[in-house]
Amino acid sequence: MKSAIPASLAILSAACGLTLSTTAAAQSSGNVTLYGIVDQSVRYQTNSNANNDALWQVANGAVTNSRFGFKGTEDLGGGMKAIFQLESGINPQNGTLANGPRLFDRYAFVGLQNQYGTIKIGRQATEAFNVYGDFDPLTIGNYANNSWMYNITRGRVDNAVSYAGTFGGLSVGATYGFGNTAGTMAASNYWGARAAYAMGPFQVAGVYQQARDAAKRVQQMWGLGGIYSVSIAKVFVGYMGGRDRSGWLDGTLNDPAHTVTTGNLNDNPRKDTTFYLGTTIQAMPNLAITGAAYFDDIKNINAQAGDAGSGRRYTYVLLAEYALSKRTQLYGTVDYNKVSGAARVELPGNSTQVGVGTGIRHIF
Repeated sequence: MKSAIPASLAILSAACGLTLSTTAAAQSSGNVTLYGIVDQSVRYQTNSNANNDALWQVANGAVTNSRFGFKGTEDLGGGMKAIFQLESGINPQNGTLANGPRLFDRYAFVGLQNQYGTIKIGRQATEAFNVYGDFDPLTIGNYANNSWMYNITRGRVDNAVSYAGTFGGLSVGATYGFGNTAGTMAASNYWGARAAYAMGPFQVAGVYQQARDAAKRVQQMWGLGGIYSVSIAKVFVGYMGGRDRSGWLDGTLNDPAHTVTTGNLNDNPRKDTTFYLGTTIQAMPNLAITGAAYFDDIKNINAQAGDAGSGRRYTYVLLAEYALSKRTQLYGTVDYNKVSGAARVELPGNSTQVGVGTGIRHIF
């Protein structure tokens, strides 16, 4: 572990050097940009552990988790561009990387772009994450215990090749993630496809994807989303369904405070049926208020002994954002989580949690 810090610093130093040299040497045809978000909040939460103790903490942001990155383009002529992006999640409260030893855990890809679309190779977002990043009222943001449902999207995929294109109001995308396993293409692979259409105040999107683990067990998800914009408001509605034969989703969502019993995942895969509804109102030029509600009906959960294997989870979030400038915002948020039935393993103690947070976000 000790050797990882100097290595990370060396890579960052090289990247910074590349930023300076590329900008100076190729101002006419390309550019490299350093960008990021620093989002910090103070948060209070009830029933935060198995003893149902309350917790006060400084936490990564509620609106958009903090990150920094480098991205760039080079004009190759004839409408063709080379592109790249390297992005890392960070925890400003203690200065650590958000995802352990990965330096660029969010994005790390290179590609080509022209009027017919973009091809990228490397670590990038899954197609479900691409859809709900736009069609979720909280943009897959807020605290981790309020964005639990988006674990089903898997967020990012390694070893991926993707295509994305926009043609008038139609946007499409497809991604294939190689498992990088000798002798088989099926183990640890991923594939997904999406389509969205915008017409006036309406936007709709659909997505399907599946991922396999090293034993070739499948986790599938599919979903629909819609947005309607009217006057000072946007209304969001969406649905996600899933089948997980790998146990990955239970392993991600079940709190480690619980000991669970595992059923036959192949014959009885976990089944999720999730709905959400939300709205964002621009109450004043510098004040936006967002409300969102999420509901999941779950079957065949890896649950504690004595539970029937089915349960439900509800989440409600209210968020107010006040812009001090185009790049700096203050915000406050209140949230409520409730689980029932076998889904109680997803919270550490009692079946409810209440959270209150306030913070500041700066975009650079």
